[in-house]
Amino acid sequence: MFKRNALVAALILSPTAWAVDDGAWNGSAELGTIFTSGNTDTQSINAGVAAKHKGDVWDSALRLSALTSKEDDVVSKETYSGLLQFDRNFTERSYLALVAEQERARFSGYTYQTVFSASYGHRIIQQDNLQFNAEVGPGVRRDKLEDTGEIQRDTIARLAANIDWTIREGVSFIENFTAELGADNSIYKSETGLQSQVAGNLATKITYNVKYVDKVPASSENTDTEFGITLVYGF
Repeated sequence: MFKRNALVAALILSPTAWAVDDGAWNGSAELGTIFTSGNTDTQSINAGVAAKHKGDVWDSALRLSALTSKEDDVVSKETYSGLLQFDRNFTERSYLALVAEQERARFSGYTYQTVFSASYGHRIIQQDNLQFNAEVGPGVRRDKLEDTGEIQRDTIARLAANIDWTIREGVSFIENFTAELGADNSIYKSETGLQSQVAGNLATKITYNVKYVDKVPASSENTDTEFGITLVYGF
């Protein structure tokens, strides 16, 4: 099903996209149940994979996720998303963030929503147990309406903030916030999570996601929320 996400697939398969300097890779895969409210009120199955590469000059990050649910054997929610980010390090704290992101969500009123941006990033806090990064820069958004097939284009300012806090050994808190401020429409996203190590590479993760779209099609709601509990395997 991810093959429909042409944007992410093209970036992943590009021979130049992954031509970064040597460094360490790490990531995680997760599977769990999510309870949603908003455009649908259902119990859903969520799966995702994330990977990061850290190098001397280039850092890379990839996130793919899928959420699907059924009611009486009828699909009631189906969301696929992908994000690819390349960070060009200038100093230990400053970098250029190149981001491509796409979401395909049935029942949201959009066939897809796509964002490209280039932002200045700064690692505000870099400690062993706490990292706080912020990014700001211009971008473009391209959305396709589900009912009419109309393409909406908008120039945006993208703001992002990421917090990774190790509360104690085996327990960490994360917060990922983005705001896409456009002349025609604005979108806000927040992911709040608490992860606890179970044994070895296994952990449990509790997440609360909120997405707010300022202007939506007539049959859709402005706010979608997700509360989930997942099992995470780190690698």
